[in-house]
Amino acid sequence: MTNWAPDLASRNGPRYLAIADALAADVAAGRFHAGDRLPTHRDLAWRMGVTVGTVSRAYAEAERRGLIGGEVGRGTYVRAASGDLGNLMSPAPDAMGNLIDLTFNFPPPAAEGGVLGETLAEIAADTGLLQSLLSYQSCAGRRSHRAAGAKWLALGGLEVDPDRIVVTGGAQHGMLTALAALTRPGDRVAAEALSYPGIKLAARLLGLRLDGVAMDDDGLIPEAFDALCRSGDIKALYCVPTLQNPTTLTMPAERRAAIAEIARRHGVAIVEDDIMRLLAPDAPPPLSYYAPDISYYITSLSKTVAPGLRLGFVAGPAGAAERLAAAVRTACWMAAPLTVEVGARWIADGRAERILAARRREMARRRARVLDVLGQHDVKCSEGSLHLWLNVPDPWHAGTLAAEARARGVAITPADAFAIRRRDATHAIRVCFGAAPDMAALDRAVNILAELLKSEPPEALGTVV
Repeated sequence: MTNWAPDLASRNGPRYLAIADALAADVAAGRFHAGDRLPTHRDLAWRMGVTVGTVSRAYAEAERRGLIGGEVGRGTYVRAASGDLGNLMSPAPDAMGNLIDLTFNFPPPAAEGGVLGETLAEIAADTGLLQSLLSYQSCAGRRSHRAAGAKWLALGGLEVDPDRIVVTGGAQHGMLTALAALTRPGDRVAAEALSYPGIKLAARLLGLRLDGVAMDDDGLIPEAFDALCRSGDIKALYCVPTLQNPTTLTMPAERRAAIAEIARRHGVAIVEDDIMRLLAPDAPPPLSYYAPDISYYITSLSKTVAPGLRLGFVAGPAGAAERLAAAVRTACWMAAPLTVEVGARWIADGRAERILAARRREMARRRARVLDVLGQHDVKCSEGSLHLWLNVPDPWHAGTLAAEARARGVAITPADAFAIRRRDATHAIRVCFGAAPDMAALDRAVNILAELLKSEPPEALGTVV
């Protein structure tokens, strides 16, 4: 447990808000890490000279913002992936400067550097094109770029006219674009009970209310989704049906058809995040295939080709492109044409598929290694996944394991970062093996985790009297 006690001398307003703001600032500054345990309500109240009720209100506000999570009988912990995004994207190294960060779902390195140099030289040689790419474009994207998007979607089994596609700055921007086009502040949006944390950030920004839908080993449970739709005005469903983040599950075709039918019956739009699709062997048709008239299909090159290109595509129903383009215009006017041109060329001439194949080979090698070390535990790690989902064995708790792993130089993400509702959090961790810089680092990381799982957690070592 940390000895945290913020200085509120320079902060105005209610004390509980000042404490929550100070906590947010310290998370953003990197003074806390995923799994760090905060002082108890009573202890912090004593240190700061405030009431226990004030601290309780402060912690409740911090939890509402996604900064912290609590477990009955265990305390309050800093959350892994739903607080300040800037801190998450710049993880602080440990005291030895050798943190192996397995919290991000990055694809492993591939030999795209030389390909990029060739492509940039090609673009630079065409001065007319280059000048055009450095100017304003259509908010929906150039026609050639939208056509490249249609080809990329077709590779995953979804045939879409380029006129229905809008180019975005990655899948996260695509999600925000689709939700902004579909919803208004206060609307209710359904999502998998354990879901990609970016949906919580997007909902917070747009003022949306999120409802978690129960899951089983086939993904969203149709009966639970139907019951939620009947309980109130659900505007949209956000889901990741292929290699779901964080569980790695892939929804079977029958389940997809059932979810699509329920959504259509209740007038609920589907926002399908299919960013992992091309990593999954023999995935069923996209959910959008079963309900093209109500679906907004999102994909990108981030997990399959190159995250830094920030190139995504959103395919909406007929007539939705104008609304989607308006949402892009409001946020950033357009996706960066120069980097989009790079990705579009790679898609058009097959270079993207060659990079994808190289990444698949490397991911298969890493997955085999991770399962060799951790596979004896209760894990989910579907073929093609960039990460592993491990149900933490007793007497470990997810937050404690994450904190102990970081202390030994490995960063992982506990389950509460993915829970839409507090009660949906489980004692599980996500381990992103694509994020390791090389196999040597991955070996060190998984061996550290394996040793930890064989040992007793710190709280189990003492005796309570």
